[in-house]
Amino acid sequence: MEHYDIIIIGGGAAGLFARANLTAPTALLLEGKAEVAAKLLITGGGMCNITNTLPVEEFLTHFATKGQRNFLLPALQTLPPHALRLWFEDHGVPTIERSDGKVFPASLDAREVRDCLLSASRIPIRCREQVKAIEREREGFALTTDRGEYHTRSLIVATGGMSYPATGSDGSLYPLLRNLGHTTVEPRPALVGLIIRGWRYSALSGSSMESVTVTATHEGENKPYYSGHGDLLFTHRGLSGPPILTLSGGAGSGDTITVSFVEEPMERLNTAARSHPQQQVATLAKEVGLTKALALALLESAGIDPSLRWAQIETKRRRQLCALLSAHPFTVERTMGFGSAMVTRGGVALGEVNRKTMESRIHSGLFFCGEVLDYDGESGGFNLQGAFSTALLAAHQAGRIS
Repeated sequence: MEHYDIIIIGGGAAGLFARANLTAPTALLLEGKAEVAAKLLITGGGMCNITNTLPVEEFLTHFATKGQRNFLLPALQTLPPHALRLWFEDHGVPTIERSDGKVFPASLDAREVRDCLLSASRIPIRCREQVKAIEREREGFALTTDRGEYHTRSLIVATGGMSYPATGSDGSLYPLLRNLGHTTVEPRPALVGLIIRGWRYSALSGSSMESVTVTATHEGENKPYYSGHGDLLFTHRGLSGPPILTLSGGAGSGDTITVSFVEEPMERLNTAARSHPQQQVATLAKEVGLTKALALALLESAGIDPSLRWAQIETKRRRQLCALLSAHPFTVERTMGFGSAMVTRGGVALGEVNRKTMESRIHSGLFFCGEVLDYDGESGGFNLQGAFSTALLAAHQAGRIS
């Protein structure tokens, strides 16, 4: 059996950042897959959106619940977004920010972030070491992998959630954590597209509509649990895009997603028709902001011949079209699942972890960081920042007691 002061389980963003900031006489990182940072490399479309420029207070509003925001506050105060940027720049990775606040490496290459994290520490990494068992011992923890046995005084768990399981975030450590007495909140896919029941717009797959209003209501309820604004993406089986991704973590089968493509469509179409009385209705629909493909699809749904002029369409059909334009209802069948989800909602219960140190309240010397914890943020750099900030707290505290 090999002995270490600290072992990190998981070679993703959180695990690598903990390693990069760890001071311990002896330490080791174990990764179950053949290589580390597989998920990091596909973050932000391979460009790696590492954080956002928002101040901490506003930054935290982009996490799902008040409990999550309160839990993450000490971590974000310890390593806020501007400090994370400085850390990377001090380690040779300059960053850039976009007008929407998203921050990327200047190279727009996630491999540069991975390489930076790897070179920031000499702590050894062992891949293809899937942890099969964790046992609490008198002074530390005993770990069994499919290749060996280890003892460590302190343990940092950074194994992620269940999103993109092919990259290593497969939830396989949850049962081991439950065996240690920890509660794991049932994981659900989040930041994921939705499959729509009776989907009629497969022909629009790959196209998008800018600046729509989206609301979401649970089946049997009247009050929306989400209302937001942004670009909508049509897929082969349903809907995606920023508003859909944001609400997806709370979406369930039977929920109604209502999309407003055009505000006050009747008034706007009447105005456009008065200015262009001879135009076909398909052209008028484009005049009020629809794409050609979406205009034709919605006209078909309303049973309207796109070659007709506005004055030729009976009032009932006009109202049907305007209802679709202003409040098109879609019924959720299900999400696209963990295979397409960017993050996981659920994980180790936050009440069992000290938010100021990331140490377990059940076992001293056991620490958590990153997506293995029950928090999830919106798309835009919020989740990676959370991973880095919680990892720094875990590394500092574990280093102090090692």
